[in-house]
Amino acid sequence: MSELRQNLLQQGCGGLKKMNAIDVEGLLGRVTEDPQSVSEEVKEVFSILADTTLDFRDRKLKEFGITLTVEDVRIALGWLLEFYRSDQIPQTNHQIRHDLFETWITHLKAAGKSTPTDR
Repeated sequence: MSELRQNLLQQGCGGLKKMNAIDVEGLLGRVTEDPQSVSEEVKEVFSILADTTLDFRDRKLKEFGITLTVEDVRIALGWLLEFYRSDQIPQTNHQIRHDLFETWITHLKAAGKSTPTDR
């Protein structure tokens, strides 16, 4: 059993399939503050989010001349956390933020990471 799953089970979270937004926020905080204290699985999720964000940003700028802002990323990350908290997909007219959110979900699923829709 992975360190992440074991920690989540001890916290009563039931592993990745039950991981909620508080868990995600805490894990992201640990990755940025003390990367040595987190498991490889957590680092992998963090890496997926970072890499896909940078690829998304570069693609949007090159293909459409659209600049992804820090605010766009923060809002989309909030949606991702809310998605884990409530299983609700954000309702928005802001296409770039929604596309980033969908990109994260697609890449997390492709890497075998559980999302609320997999439950």
